[in-house]
Amino acid sequence: MRVLIVAANNEHKPDPVVPLGAAFIAAAARDAGHDVRLFDACFQNDPITALRDELRSFRPQVVGLSIRNIDDVCWPQAHSYLSYYRDLVRTIREADQRPVLVLGGSAFTLMPDQFLRELQPDHGIAGEGELAFTQLLHGLSQGESAPRLLRGRGENFTTQPALDLVDLPEYYQRGGALNVQTRRGCGFSCSYCSYPLLEGRQSRVMAVKDIVDGLEAGLRLGGARHFFVVDNTFNHPPAHAFSFCDELIARRIDVSWTAYVSPGALAPGLLERMAEAGCSSVEFGTDAAANPTLRALGKSFQAHAIIDASSQARAAGLKFAHSLILGGPDETLYTLRQTVEVIEQTNPDAVFAMLGVRLYPGTPLAQRAEREGLIAEREIGIDPVFYVSEAVEQDLENYAEALRERHPNWYFPGLEGDRWVRFWRRRRSHGVRGPLWEWMSDQTPTQRQGAGP
Repeated sequence: MRVLIVAANNEHKPDPVVPLGAAFIAAAARDAGHDVRLFDACFQNDPITALRDELRSFRPQVVGLSIRNIDDVCWPQAHSYLSYYRDLVRTIREADQRPVLVLGGSAFTLMPDQFLRELQPDHGIAGEGELAFTQLLHGLSQGESAPRLLRGRGENFTTQPALDLVDLPEYYQRGGALNVQTRRGCGFSCSYCSYPLLEGRQSRVMAVKDIVDGLEAGLRLGGARHFFVVDNTFNHPPAHAFSFCDELIARRIDVSWTAYVSPGALAPGLLERMAEAGCSSVEFGTDAAANPTLRALGKSFQAHAIIDASSQARAAGLKFAHSLILGGPDETLYTLRQTVEVIEQTNPDAVFAMLGVRLYPGTPLAQRAEREGLIAEREIGIDPVFYVSEAVEQDLENYAEALRERHPNWYFPGLEGDRWVRFWRRRRSHGVRGPLWEWMSDQTPTQRQGAGP
């Protein structure tokens, strides 16, 4: 069958992101013997017209629409992508050949019933789609009927993404890095997090040799030497993280890379091994640095682990950033100040601070929101709803604005607008690759120390 995979994402802030999920699905369909193309909306000035042209040219029998994000999760003024997805679906539905439309991707997986209702596809696949999509294609080719909603199973994944169908040189030029996934699944219990809903709780790793084989192929295709490990937490399980680093070291690959790392239970020597393998920086999934809010967020560590992990990163020669969630459950002005004091003490190269917590059904925080009378869990949908602690709701935005003024390398997506866009574009045009946040502290005034506003 002729199959067109549509990677819908066209968000560029802070960087365009290689559509790995769509590329995995395209590879699975191609390996099953189908004629596959991948339409990537990311760099299209007019994605609707470009998609219409692709449909006329290729005349697919099946279109798989990969929906990565529901919205930009930026309180207080979140932007929903639903109207854009409606335009894409309308364009597909208007194609002369009337292809079968299948929805998938992380956004669809989080709210399949809502997206089925809003976009009216023929089928949708919630969860990992490689096996489910190829089975659906086989059934369609045989004229068989299939349920409207299918659910992918979290199996071990061995398929390499079809990166040859993606414009990797453009991603490297504009985004500064390619992406690699080494494992799926998350065994942590963060109260707000959607990863267990998307990938399951069982950690499933790809063979390290296969990962690095695919990585080397992608680097060659993209003319690149920078990559980002997109695993939700690279350092768990530690044995796999060490093995990945050892393979990079053994092959003597000239690369620079970064990864998401949990500050909790860092295996001794891991950050040093990562640095030896070419890692230049880590992004700590910190969320908060006051023990009451860490507990309410379901984190597996306490504030002292954040200080220790930051010290380890600095000792290993790694730059590091902290990702924070300010104003979440059990947050007070006192815990906000505690978090700021601890993070300032670590002297990070950058901080990414979200305000409030976007609620997703099926998470413990959604259940708490219902108990507190904020919203019934069944009513949480595509229109974004945020959990913001009542104790700080009136002060949170002003508090964040004051932090932003005092710490120019603290980035608040919900408040920034285009403040950093010109800087990012200028650095990319000058040939800078890798994470742009590594440069943020070098371009801003010296941070003033203190206990917070």
